[in-house]
Amino acid sequence: MDFKRAYPEFAPVEEHIQRARAQRSVYLAHFIASFIAGIGSGLKKLAESFSDGLAAERDRRAIEADAFLRRSVPRY
Repeated sequence: MDFKRAYPEFAPVEEHIQRARAQRSVYLAHFIASFIAGIGSGLKKLAESFSDGLAAERDRRAIEADAFLRRSVPRY
């Protein structure tokens, strides 16, 4: 695998990385960063799904509390 294609953001300093023999550090840092980004996006999607559920529950309670709305919404 070509280092410049795999990590283009590190291409300008590739020579320094190779001289320091820090390729594993770059791989590990890239893995950790992508792992943290994945966890963050997963938590964001989870929070969005909870907020959608809470909004639906609020709507359901508003319909149950209002007699006129209850008649206009069909029961399934």
